[in-house]
Amino acid sequence: MLEGNKTLVCLLIAAAYMMSRQSFAETDCNTEVSIDCGKTPSAIFASDGRLWATFVQGQYVYVSYSDNQGTAFSAPVKVNDLPEDIYTNGENRPKISLGNKGEIYLSWTEKTEGMHTGNIRFSYSLDDGKNFENPYTVNNDGLLTSHRFDQLYTSPSGLIYIAWLDKRDQVNARVSGDTYTGSAVYYAVSTNSGKSFGDNFKLADHSCECCRMAIAPAGRDNAAVLWRHIFAAGTRDHAIALLSKDGKTNGFDRASYDNWQVDACPHHGPDLAYSNDGTYHMAWFSDGNDQKGIYYGRYNFPDGSIANLRAIDAQPGASHPQVAELAGHVFFVWKTYDGERTRIQILESLDRGETWSAPRSVATTDASSDHPILVQHDDRLFLSWHVEQSYRFELLWPESGERATIN
Repeated sequence: MLEGNKTLVCLLIAAAYMMSRQSFAETDCNTEVSIDCGKTPSAIFASDGRLWATFVQGQYVYVSYSDNQGTAFSAPVKVNDLPEDIYTNGENRPKISLGNKGEIYLSWTEKTEGMHTGNIRFSYSLDDGKNFENPYTVNNDGLLTSHRFDQLYTSPSGLIYIAWLDKRDQVNARVSGDTYTGSAVYYAVSTNSGKSFGDNFKLADHSCECCRMAIAPAGRDNAAVLWRHIFAAGTRDHAIALLSKDGKTNGFDRASYDNWQVDACPHHGPDLAYSNDGTYHMAWFSDGNDQKGIYYGRYNFPDGSIANLRAIDAQPGASHPQVAELAGHVFFVWKTYDGERTRIQILESLDRGETWSAPRSVATTDASSDHPILVQHDDRLFLSWHVEQSYRFELLWPESGERATIN
């Protein structure tokens, strides 16, 4: 009798899953609005375990939530009432962050008239995602130029940071007859739960103009950012800096020494994760003269040192790594393509990047797919991955079984 009950329960769970997430063949994305049909989703857990997600479909940003870790999602809520052309690719996607009292914050990049131009847009909800305020533009220069690749972060104290790549200084240089290489890194801070943002602060000149940045915590009030920078001789390696709410910074440091000299757009942004020992885990791609492929390193702000530098994957199809730490356990995820199938690979380190497990595959597809994203909640780690017309949200850790460790 007990075995029969177990079988019945398993069948009911399977049926519920199939009903909640239609297969590609059953989904008509010409009429249905859903996270499966949408593009470039981003997700985050609230403290109560609810999973919030944002995505783009057509000319609208949507938000929905799941109370069962991504198995089923609520009916999507439209954020922008007026249609906008919105950037939707792996380097440019809508972002979502949460406040201390359940506020929901969103940012995205709106396409504007002209090639590679855009504005940084922001909206928020104060009623648990039922309604969103009219979106507004955060960049304040009023120029028709490139403001793109936004990153959104809310500090423990409730400050909202948005950082982006900005070409206003290139426009001004042209007016003056000067030359200006790349973009600049700008950011703005909201101290009033998103009702408005303060001044646009310039952090650095001459960033790479087509690679997303990464943003991570830095104490109670601040944030850390990592981006691809244009150093001397056109070298496109990475830089790292701390942001403060008043715009005062100590400049930036070099964070990678790959010596990638290229006058082109890599379209490969880095990732950054804060460690509770005060250091930062970095993940990036390079095709430099000194280092090629996917890399991991640990950065320490006080002395500017880079520890545990490790080449992860030098195969041509390796791309778009992500890194996360859970209580000293570091996870490194990236995407590979062998000419036929795309795989999501994972490495694990139990000693903050000193030694690593052998790589293993955690997901595969032969369809078109987005970049992988890691999402944390308490002591669990999930993979967020959009594959054609299907959103996959899967538990990566904890998982039973021991891993073989390699040095």
